Amino acid sequence: MQTGKIENGKLEMVDKFVRYTNMNIFLTGKAGTGKTTFLRGLADNPTKRMVILAPTGVAAINAGGQTIHSFFQLEFGPQVPNSKVLQYQKFSAVKLKIIRSLELLVIDEISMVRADLLDAVDAVLRRVRRNEKPFGGLQVLMIGDIHQLAPVAKEEEWALLRDYYKSVYFFDSHVLTKTPYCCIELEHIYRQEDRKFIDILNKVRNNRLDSESLAVLNSHYNPDFEPADEDGYITLMTHNRQVDEINEGKLNALKTKLLKFEARIFGNFPETSFPTKEILELKIGAQVMFVKNDPSPEKMYFNGKIGRIIGYDEDDGLQVRCDDEVIDVQPVTWQNFEYSINEETKEIEEKEIGSFTQIPLKLAWAITIHKSQGLTFDRLILDASLAFAHGQVYVALSRCTSLEGLVLKAKLSQSGLFNDLTINQFVAELPSREPNEEQFEYNKKLYESQILFELIDFHDIESDLNGIRKVVFANKGSFDASVSEKIVPKGQKFHEEVVEVSEKFKRQIGSILRDNFQIDNNLQLQERIKKGCSYFLDKLADLDEIASLPFETDNKAVNDQIKKELDVFKTDFFVKKACLEACLGGFEMKKYLKVKNKKVVEAEDFGKKKEKKPKEKREKGSSVRRTKELIDEGLTIDEIAERRGMTRTTIEQHVAELVLNGEVEARDFMSKEHYNNIVEYFEDTHDSSLGRARDVLGDDYSWGELRIVLNEIKKNNSI
Repeated sequence: MQTGKIENGKLEMVDKFVRYTNMNIFLTGKAGTGKTTFLRGLADNPTKRMVILAPTGVAAINAGGQTIHSFFQLEFGPQVPNSKVLQYQKFSAVKLKIIRSLELLVIDEISMVRADLLDAVDAVLRRVRRNEKPFGGLQVLMIGDIHQLAPVAKEEEWALLRDYYKSVYFFDSHVLTKTPYCCIELEHIYRQEDRKFIDILNKVRNNRLDSESLAVLNSHYNPDFEPADEDGYITLMTHNRQVDEINEGKLNALKTKLLKFEARIFGNFPETSFPTKEILELKIGAQVMFVKNDPSPEKMYFNGKIGRIIGYDEDDGLQVRCDDEVIDVQPVTWQNFEYSINEETKEIEEKEIGSFTQIPLKLAWAITIHKSQGLTFDRLILDASLAFAHGQVYVALSRCTSLEGLVLKAKLSQSGLFNDLTINQFVAELPSREPNEEQFEYNKKLYESQILFELIDFHDIESDLNGIRKVVFANKGSFDASVSEKIVPKGQKFHEEVVEVSEKFKRQIGSILRDNFQIDNNLQLQERIKKGCSYFLDKLADLDEIASLPFETDNKAVNDQIKKELDVFKTDFFVKKACLEACLGGFEMKKYLKVKNKKVVEAEDFGKKKEKKPKEKREKGSSVRRTKELIDEGLTIDEIAERRGMTRTTIEQHVAELVLNGEVEARDFMSKEHYNNIVEYFEDTHDSSLGRARDVLGDDYSWGELRIVLNEIKKNNSI
């Protein structure tokens, strides 16, 4: 009972650090201690603007997030520190909004993340967020057990990285060696209840397996063991080829009819993330494992539950017997998400970009140890004779709920546990990083004061002004004389009246906080903040003129340079003004962060929208006819939309109508590839749903293109 209270206390501590501090956290613990449960709770009730990432596709799908590589658009292979590749990545406007407004990054299965990959994440975050603090000032929550599966580094990859890193493990990344982070280790195991087995697992995990415990494990050695079909044993092995041989041999031995189930895949769902086979071959009598938790209210099965197929009907689906119950199994859907911004609320949302619908089963006479991570089995046969990496034996043994359900096909040995001194040293340091209540209070106050001082810091804007000034004076002959005449005095005035004053103001605020570290209920502090915000807003007004100065020149390269500097200035200026205005009535951290992040999102479009052209006066006759006249003049859809002051969507609707009437050809309004692929889709499926067509073809295909081609097919009566 006491252990449960301690565990709840540790999870409460993690929750408090996530909610109220900016400290980076490593949440670890043995298999079955509730790390995944905590993550799901955090995802269901987010306290900050967050995304969840994982190193592999399957792990990402299970965690409800994206892979690290896809989110940060990183190439597979070694990420050499200071690589120029990371400096020239092109992110979409939506991705930039997400990264710059994030408050929390969660990385699940951190044990499989290599040091160079974590450093690449750090480099991208610092560049995109324009912040040289570790991870660009973002809080990172890392979840995983370092004793479980290790990161993979091929010999040729490590040859490139060994000059930069002590080891491949995430904790030896440059970013984590230069930034503080706390470690919280969960110890109470919910998967196993057998105290003797738990003690042995702890020894395996910590590479301290003694001869007595090894003998206990090896007492379960039975190389000739052949379980009865109804016993529901599953075999864990190290390599895919071993597993495939067992499963295929067992399936072929069954005399029942082969059943084939083909997955329905829509949108973007990579093959590497498939939770089971696209073409799933099963038979009545086959031993299977559920690969998803039952989404229905009945909760009849869970990920890892073992059973046997006892029947099949086209209407009712498969019947699987698990112990004394029979489960009717129907196809279920896995979703692949990416993160997007809700343009109305400006909040980060998960957007479904693909789905995989299939029977939630896989053959399960055997599976690999790697695929077993996160699963639980009552009866387990283990063949670890070809174990080749740290953590494999521990992962395999810890899947089993009890010693009674364990059978070894090969004896275990100390040498097969792959004792890793690097991990031992790191684990030995974990207790020293575990925080207490006093450290939480310190970090909470530190976070609050950092956010408060951020409000009244103007060094970014001064840096932006210096960037503009440098471009202007490096190309003085290209700009109007009024530009150089105004930039210098405005910059000097800003330094004297804003930057220098803000530094004095920070010292005053610091003094007040030392006497009384309260923010919400500190009347003296709140009055100073109100007056400070009013003063700084008044002084910032002097910079409003900057954006309207005549920066345009005859030199394209110079124009590009000055535009880049101006865009950064406009963004920082826009966000700072909004934050100061939000605090005119006093400083409330939650409100400040909400306003700041919302304005960061809005600022990505600030000053970048094209000036709207006045719509042309409506002419007599059909608007579609006018579009047809402009098509005949050789104008494209975008040129017609610009000429007429209409949206591209409206003009595409005109074109679709003209195609249906046989007045224009659909192929003239898109690439040959798009035209051919759309025609092939509609003719193959005979399905006129534009939504389903776009799910299959992808977002690169516009609704207008789909409608135009569909109308042509309808005209020809082929659908």
